[in-house]
Amino acid sequence: MMCMKGENQALRLERLMQNHQIYPAYELCFPFISVKKSALKKLKTGDLFLLGMAHMEMLLLSKNDGCAKAVLAAFGKSMTLQIVENFTNLTEESESKKYKKIKIVLGSVRSRMLEPGHKVEMAEIDFSDISLYGEEKKVAHGRLVMVDDEIAVQIKEVIKQ
Repeated sequence: MMCMKGENQALRLERLMQNHQIYPAYELCFPFISVKKSALKKLKTGDLFLLGMAHMEMLLLSKNDGCAKAVLAAFGKSMTLQIVENFTNLTEESESKKYKKIKIVLGSVRSRMLEPGHKVEMAEIDFSDISLYGEEKKVAHGRLVMVDDEIAVQIKEVIKQ
């Protein structure tokens, strides 16, 4: 009976430690892209968004803990991001009547600091499962692909509004 109580306490302690994270979480995404509202309404599986970049430039975003620009520093067994610049908030351009800003989110990473030169591990990021948001609503799921040496997002599933 005593072993059972100790086992339960250990499991509760493990869950408590998983919920209590030491480092702040940041949303890892690409710089926002503008898409015609009419094209977004016609979005379907297999469509591509060309991101206009040859290498991985990304943003680490947090409403509470600041923001940073980062680039992919190492790829392979251990993917890492290197912070190149930090800033306090993201200045978004207001949306026009014809265009909507889309945020492409790769996932979430944790970092103890956002100083230029600092490296952040991104082992949990799955490039075949990313989310696209418009006005804070998820509009689609996609995956990263290369098209003519340019990074693109291919739509896997459209979420109907």
